[in-house]
Amino acid sequence: MTKGTIFDTLQLWLDDAPHSAQWNMAEDQAWLEQAAHPVLRVYHWDQPSVSIGYAQRLEKLAGELPPLPIVRRWTGGGVVFHGDDATYSLIVPAHVDWSSLNPATTYQQIHASLAAALIDCGNPGCRLAAAEDLIDLPFCFVAPALHDIVRGKTKLAGAGQRRGKLGLLHQGSVQQAVISGDFWSRWAGGLAARVEVVEELPPAIFSRAEELVRLRYGLPQWLNERDDLLP
Repeated sequence: MTKGTIFDTLQLWLDDAPHSAQWNMAEDQAWLEQAAHPVLRVYHWDQPSVSIGYAQRLEKLAGELPPLPIVRRWTGGGVVFHGDDATYSLIVPAHVDWSSLNPATTYQQIHASLAAALIDCGNPGCRLAAAEDLIDLPFCFVAPALHDIVRGKTKLAGAGQRRGKLGLLHQGSVQQAVISGDFWSRWAGGLAARVEVVEELPPAIFSRAEELVRLRYGLPQWLNERDDLLP
């Protein structure tokens, strides 16, 4: 492992095709279930959408959300508005020891690396949020959490995480920041000593994502009650 990196090997999947909110969440879970190495997935939305955290109660938010497609994430965190943001996921399978570090440590290390990449890309003043920056609100980008990326009083990047027997899923959003064309490749090089570019979505990931849209993320009961049809 190169000094300053987190992983020995990282797969970079620049998912250029825009997808529905439900598909984006399903594909992330499919990668977590099947990835052999850590994966950095960068993806897009087919229309402005809203994602809510796994533990949030939709009925408490409904009056404050715009009439856009809404999806419940498998990760924590608050409400995030998507469309003008840059979204990515870092998927780390359980056999990689780093995935079992405590949540505060993994969150801090990912965002420290991301902040350094943002500064290098033309976003001076980026830093990790400290205790005095924190605000307790349900909307992610008006309420910095510890180790989110801020510039002054503006939050630039936040994320939700989920960890379990499959490993670690970190779903992140970057807003109000300069992102150059090669930004994600450069950040991937900062995360890992070796980067392998994924040229196309593996068929097994595609099939599982289709199944997860049908059995979980596309269901009203998942959005409303965190219930699904998975066996």
